[in-house]
Order: sequence, then C-alpha cells, then structure tokens
Amino acid sequence: MNNTGRFTVLSFVIMKTFLFFTICLIKGHMGDVADTVTGITGGSMIIKCLYLTTNENTRKSAKSFCKVSGSECTAMTRVKDDLWIPEERFSMIDDKSLGMMNVLIRNLTVTDSGTYRCQAGREIIQTVDFNVKHESCCGRSEEQTAYLGGTAVIHCKYPREYKDHPKQLFKVQNRSLESIITALGSSFTDGRFSLNVNEQEHVFTVTITGLGRRDAGVYFCGIYTNKLITPVHTEIQLHVTDASVQTDLYIISTACSCVILLLAVGLSLLLFKCRCKKTEDSVSSDPRNTRDGDEVVTSAYYEEIQDSAQVSIGLNTVYAPTHLPTSPSDSEVYTLASKH
Repeated sequence: MNNTGRFTVLSFVIMKTFLFFTICLIKGHMGDVADTVTGITGGSMIIKCLYLTTNENTRKSAKSFCKVSGSECTAMTRVKDDLWIPEERFSMIDDKSLGMMNVLIRNLTVTDSGTYRCQAGREIIQTVDFNVKHESCCGRSEEQTAYLGGTAVIHCKYPREYKDHPKQLFKVQNRSLESIITALGSSFTDGRFSLNVNEQEHVFTVTITGLGRRDAGVYFCGIYTNKLITPVHTEIQLHVTDASVQTDLYIISTACSCVILLLAVGLSLLLFKCRCKKTEDSVSSDPRNTRDGDEVVTSAYYEEIQDSAQVSIGLNTVYAPTHLPTSPSDSEVYTLASKH
C-alpha cells in the first residue's frame, strides 16, 4: 500500500473514532442545550439528532423539528422524502437504521438564530442552539458547468473564525447529504477528489478529476465541528455535459444567427426595392413629367397665345398684304407704322 493509501485509511479511522466519541457525548446529554454554533446569512446548517434505536417507541414515533419560543416549540418541518428540497428552507429525514434525524436549514437569515429541538412525539431527542450573523465573504448559491472526462474545481470561502476547523465537501445523494471529502489539515487527496486549504485567503478548493455523469448534482461546502451541527457556506449546482454536445449547440446557434441575419438583410433590400418602385410609378403617372405631357402643355399654351393674338388683331382691324415685299419701300413702312 502506498503512502496515500495509508494516509487515507488512517484519516478514515481517526474520523470514525472521533465521530464515535462525539455521538457518545451527545447521547449522554440528550435534551441539554448544546454550545452555540455560528452560521452566516445566505448559508445553510446541517443538524444531526441521534436517538436510541433500541427504544421501539422512540423509533416509531413521529419526528419533528421545532423552534423554542418561551414554553412553546413551533414545528418548522417534519419528515420528508429527501433532505434537499429546492423550494423549501427547512427539511428533515429520519434514518431509522442509524437512529438519526438529519435536518437541513437553507438560506439562513438573522431571524433563524435561536434554540431548536428534535422531537419524537413529545420526547425531546436533542436541543441545539445556533446564532446567525452576516458575513460578506460567503453565504451564496451558484451554478457551475464542467465536461465529461474533464475536471471540476469548486471554490469554498469560509469565515475567519473557522480557520482551524476541518473542511468538508458534501453532496446530495441517497436522500441525504453525504460527506465526499474531509481535510483535517491543509490538504488531502482521496482518489479523484482533492482538497486544498488557503489559510491566508480563507478559502478551500476541491478538485474533481475524471468527471462522469454521476458527479453532477448539488454540493455543499461545510465546516466540520464536534457538535453534529455543520455550518455550510456555499451551495453549488454542478452540471456535467458532453463537450461534443456543447460544440454542436454552438454550431447550431451560430448557424441560426447567420440565417436570421441573412433574412433580415434580404427583407431590408426587398422593402427598399418596393419603395423605389413605388416612387418611380408615382413620378411616371404625372402627365407633366412625361414627353407626351410636354407636348400637351405646349399645345395648350400655343392655343392660348393664338387666341389672344386673334382677339388683338380683331380689335385693331389691322390688315396686312398677303405677300410682303422682300425690301419694302420707306413709304410703305411709314404707312404701316402710322396705322399701328
């Protein structure tokens, strides 16, 4: 076995042992108020409530998760089919085989601060207390796309106060949130998954290689605590697609854009041509703008002038010889002038 394999087995044993003592500690204090855990606005909280599977009444009783207000405890959610439900902030599942209630609170707000209880019927299984505050660093949901056979890199920011806590990446599967990888130190590798912590930037990065379709889904960046309450700071929806499909979609999209552009240009030219033809028809229909029209107008003006000349001649009763001499004498010119 190589060093990486030994380290993986050792880390797994340590985590299991640590979890065992934590469970024993919590079981010994069922109903007591736990230490306050800090969450951030926009983030989530994972709460594990353990109960004894040997108690048949507890195992069969209806489970609920409620918020304490004075002497009242208002139910926030009851058992669901899945722990992660997109349209709901509070959800819970009951794992009877492990004797554990898993509760998820998403999109935390400041008003979510307070004391909560996990109950089986009227029996108090576990009491938890946490505080929600605003942190500008994190507390968001995002989507990411990667390709089959490629690599996905998930960046998880966390508040400064959790710099010394182990870092975890969860995935929604088997109706619950399962830990994919946990790093006790600054880095850890487990098969295709590797986690590296940048303590100066307060961010840890999870790299997933050799992506398959099974890697698609919802992931949560969280901080491991010993109180079975896990603050979660980022929710990631990872899409895994085929690169060839993406290329085909790009080609189809480009071709459709070109066709639309050509149709738009053709339609513009057609409209322009129709407008030009309409203008030409309008100009040719005006009789004054045609050659024949010019003749008509000229003829009309000629007749008008001729009529005017006849009227003028009629009024002055001037008579001229039919054939004028080529070189009239001075007396004839004088006689004509006098008559005029």
